[in-house]
Amino acid sequence: MPPSPHPPHRNGNHVPAPSGESFAKFYECWISEQSRDLAALRSAASAATNPAAPPDDAELRRLVDRVLGHYEHYYRTKSAAASTDVLRMFSPSWTSTTENLYLWCGGWRPTAALHLLYSKSGAQLETQLPVFLAGGGLGTGDLGDLSAEQLQAADQLQRITISKEREIENTAANAQESLATVKMVELAGGGGMDAEGMEMEMRSKADGMRRVLEMADGLRMETMREVVALLRPSQAVHFLIAAAELHLAVHEFGRRKDGDGAASPPPA
Repeated sequence: MPPSPHPPHRNGNHVPAPSGESFAKFYECWISEQSRDLAALRSAASAATNPAAPPDDAELRRLVDRVLGHYEHYYRTKSAAASTDVLRMFSPSWTSTTENLYLWCGGWRPTAALHLLYSKSGAQLETQLPVFLAGGGLGTGDLGDLSAEQLQAADQLQRITISKEREIENTAANAQESLATVKMVELAGGGGMDAEGMEMEMRSKADGMRRVLEMADGLRMETMREVVALLRPSQAVHFLIAAAELHLAVHEFGRRKDGDGAASPPPA
């Protein structure tokens, strides 16, 4: 399900929409929270391999739901920040230039979740092959154990998600093309820009991009939940581990890359 467009409540009232600056601080806190979630997920995955103590599916499901809840909280807070400053959501200062290079409509492309599922499944299946070829059986409870039915469900989800991505891309194209309307040409020409008129017109166009962001973030969260729904609890843990590891690794790589670039002298 897509995240709510409203910020979380506190004492029965809506929390004020955060500014771009306060969202940057929130993002750093969220990165720390994701690191803690990753540690909890890894611990659960490790405990699940103990043959003397079979994993408790109900406990694993509670952990998975808690982690998904943190993702939903992130998107609610992002939506609240976008309501006051959508421009910074499309050119965020809290992510690295490397991360920004791969942004799709203000975030990660939803179908990337399916590609991540397939990649991690293939990697974990490969680690099981020596045991299988030696006469052992498969069945470690990770993503290497995806059934034919699960793979079919993932393929169907991918097709649906691609279709929804195209709808969002069309909406984004319409919003971007609106920059070149007759009204904008009139405001920009005539020997001088009409600053007040331009402000009103650009505010209207920003609303169009805000709608694009809401649709894209909604699909991101929906896809994450749908992927998790087709997995067993132990598999969902491994998927969320892979998602967190990839995000945190690229974030850290990008930050170091930006730091190295800032420290390097410009070319002669």
